[in-house]
Amino acid sequence: MKRLVTALCLCMATFQAVAGTSTQDRQQVFRKLPDWTGIWIADDGVMTRLGLRNDVEGDSGPTFKDRIMSRPAPYNAEWRAKAQDALKNSSKYRQAGKECGFYFPGVMESPWAFEVLITPEQTLFVFAGREVRHIYTDGRSHPPNDELWPLPWGDSIGHWEADTLVIDTISVVAHSERFQMNPIFSPAAHFIERIRKVGKDRLEDTLTMEDPVALTQPWTMKLPYTRVTTIDRLIHGDCMDNDRNPVVDGKLTVSPR
Repeated sequence: MKRLVTALCLCMATFQAVAGTSTQDRQQVFRKLPDWTGIWIADDGVMTRLGLRNDVEGDSGPTFKDRIMSRPAPYNAEWRAKAQDALKNSSKYRQAGKECGFYFPGVMESPWAFEVLITPEQTLFVFAGREVRHIYTDGRSHPPNDELWPLPWGDSIGHWEADTLVIDTISVVAHSERFQMNPIFSPAAHFIERIRKVGKDRLEDTLTMEDPVALTQPWTMKLPYTRVTTIDRLIHGDCMDNDRNPVVDGKLTVSPR
């Protein structure tokens, strides 16, 4: 409760600092925000192995799936069985259809590079796959339950603690099968992120997943990012455009060209 009250006070302070202020006052608020300009990519993203980053060779680290296999998530007995079954059937699921786009939280460890746009009212994460996360930092709360519905990236609000962006996300589409790099979770899942700059060209997202239905305790992992230095603009892609790997008769095909 104490932490909740503190977070609410911080949100209200941000809102009061922005709402109803002059242009000069807003500019002062903006100047206090951190500089995350540039293009970033997850260390675990597949595209790092394709040369988008200039300082990585070979395997660049574990994905959500690797972490589930090597360091099991704190699922309860029922959901551990579901997770193991989902992993067993993941190859069958992937052959049956083509996955385009990354849902949260997997998008934060996807192969897509991204940019971060920071304003006093909100922070946007804009990915090369055309996914956009809106993190509202103007003091608003989540919508009431009767105005919420599951979304690929959920509903996110946040606030700044010095140079750390604290994000609270709910109402994410829950998958009961392996989809992209997402672990399975229930509709009750709640996500807290603490994103900060940890070096000149380094960002870090400490992601905590809470799910009273599926997990026995919060599940936390750190997702590292590096600034991309080999490109100077973000080009949005579409995996269905000029599709060389269509789904035919329920199976994903591979064409040499």
